[in-house]
Amino acid sequence: MTTDLEIFICSVFIFLSTNLFWLGSTTGTNLERKNAASYFSIFTLIVSSLLFSFSAIVGQNGFLVVSSFPILYFFPGLILLILIPFGWFVVIVWFFGFLKKKGIFLFLFYILAFCQLVAITILLIYNPGKTWNISLFEYWKFVPFSFKFAYLVYIFACVFLSLFCLFLFQISDNSLSELGRQKAIPFLKLIGFSLLGVVSLVSVLFVGEEFGIIENLILKAEKEPEYFYGFVLCIQLLICISILVLGWALTSYEILTGRILPKISLKQEWKNSVYTSFALSSLYFVFAKLGYPRAEIPIVFSYSFFLSRFFTMRKNKQVSSDQNEVLKRILSSGSVKLSFGYLCKDVLEATKAALIFQGKIPYISDTNIYYPENTPTETFDFSKIDPNPENPNIQYLDKDRFSDFVIRVKIESVLTGDAYLILGQKENGGLFAEEEIEIAQVTGTWLVHSLFLEETGNILEELQRKKIQEQRLSDQKTRQILHDEILPEIHSLILEISNDKSGNLDSQHANSLTELHKRISSLLREMSDTGLEISRLGLIPMLQKLQDSEAKDSSLIWEIDPNINSQTENYPPEVQEVLYYAFRESLRNAVKYSGESKSRIKIAIRYENGLFIQIKNEIGKDLISVRSSGQGLKIHSALLRIFQGSLTLEFPNSKEAMIRIFLPSSQI
Repeated sequence: MTTDLEIFICSVFIFLSTNLFWLGSTTGTNLERKNAASYFSIFTLIVSSLLFSFSAIVGQNGFLVVSSFPILYFFPGLILLILIPFGWFVVIVWFFGFLKKKGIFLFLFYILAFCQLVAITILLIYNPGKTWNISLFEYWKFVPFSFKFAYLVYIFACVFLSLFCLFLFQISDNSLSELGRQKAIPFLKLIGFSLLGVVSLVSVLFVGEEFGIIENLILKAEKEPEYFYGFVLCIQLLICISILVLGWALTSYEILTGRILPKISLKQEWKNSVYTSFALSSLYFVFAKLGYPRAEIPIVFSYSFFLSRFFTMRKNKQVSSDQNEVLKRILSSGSVKLSFGYLCKDVLEATKAALIFQGKIPYISDTNIYYPENTPTETFDFSKIDPNPENPNIQYLDKDRFSDFVIRVKIESVLTGDAYLILGQKENGGLFAEEEIEIAQVTGTWLVHSLFLEETGNILEELQRKKIQEQRLSDQKTRQILHDEILPEIHSLILEISNDKSGNLDSQHANSLTELHKRISSLLREMSDTGLEISRLGLIPMLQKLQDSEAKDSSLIWEIDPNINSQTENYPPEVQEVLYYAFRESLRNAVKYSGESKSRIKIAIRYENGLFIQIKNEIGKDLISVRSSGQGLKIHSALLRIFQGSLTLEFPNSKEAMIRIFLPSSQI
């Protein structure tokens, strides 16, 4: 029976060691908040796993043999027994942010850390047998009650303070990170109570005899080890509960990694780890019963497996991170040519490449992109190339016939017809992988659509710019005809009728013509030419004049760069007119939503690599209604984009709104 219990205890140690090593390696793989506390948490998990592995390997020899080993063998384990409770305390106070608050828990952190140093120092100095070769059993007899009691107080303080933190924690807001911590608390409380149970059982083993609770089971274990093994199994059961719950909390809420959103795959991986650990423990139990107790075999196997998994995942994570960076550069480059260059250089690693269009839209068909950009333009005849029977979208080329191009990939696009990606050899002289070709096809399709939208946008902007110029000329021509041709002719007729003495011309007609002349003259005065006014007075004075017509009851505070007038004169007339109307709409919007208080409106105009206008006002209405308004601002924002300018509406806080207008100097 004693042998069966020893085998079972070693099996449980293997189970605990394997799962703890998985938790440590997984935390290291997914770690995001890289600081001293997080690394210490990983260290605690790993050394706990090593401690249980050592216990399994040594314990398979039986209690009598183990107790006769020199104490020197167990010295590292004694140090770990001091570090591990402190590690759990650090995990809790770090995860829930108590260390950052610099309060009582930070003070307790330093106190417990100092206690560790004192305890380790005592272990190094205290040598009752004057030699490190005395047995573990003899060493335990010499350990004084005060040291055992102090150790129990220390581990009780670590566990109790950790549990106390869980009851003190309150979420500061309803963000995902805070809600995740709150949902993890019940799991961590269960772990805390389980560890308190472990502390209680260890206390009974250590000082139960001194308090008259129970006989010293450790000394009694030499003759009757069953009771001692029973306590060990109870301790192992509570530790198993703690580790299983910790694994569930880590995979559900990422309590140790610092991630806000956990990975779905971790839950299944944790289940697989538990199943694997149970299988290894069971195999050890079976083989040990058959007379082959080799705990080191399942431990080495599990460590090797999880270490290889750890480095593989770290490598994959690094590769994925690099690919994401490349993808970000491709998507956010702002230029199809730059994106194509990133694709060829960082993803495909091609020495040269070309994106050739055979589209239905004329201006797309004439646009070809090359990498590097200085690659000379060439025309190839691909009609004589035999199609690839396995994949008709890929054709292999003779590099001597096609200027070092080796592969042609078809990119289908319903919008513009067909496009082809022609690739040269890889920089390292290798072959293109199937995944690289698939990425090239997908990215190439996106590039074709982006180029279509870019070219279409450029054409539409050019058409809109011409339309604005033509409309302006048309308005000027209409005013000129009314003023220079029609009004003088009407005026001549009025004079002719008025001077007629024969009576042939009716005075009533003269009055009608006079009234018509007044109406047309009034209409011309009302149809003031904003462009002419801007060119006569200047853009900035015209903006300031809007205070009288658009913001009579508001207090406008102007901050204008004294040299701004000379800068704005260089903008074309149609651009100044668009800026004027955009500013007028922005000012109206600020006045409208300032509310009944008619608060002050601050207007800043300066030149920073372009004309910059900022209008800031306090919000006198509900923020939601302000956000949902501003259709006029959207229209003027679109007009400014024609000239590469921008108009944005921002809310620095719930009481302020800010409009920014910017036109770059490149338009000058």
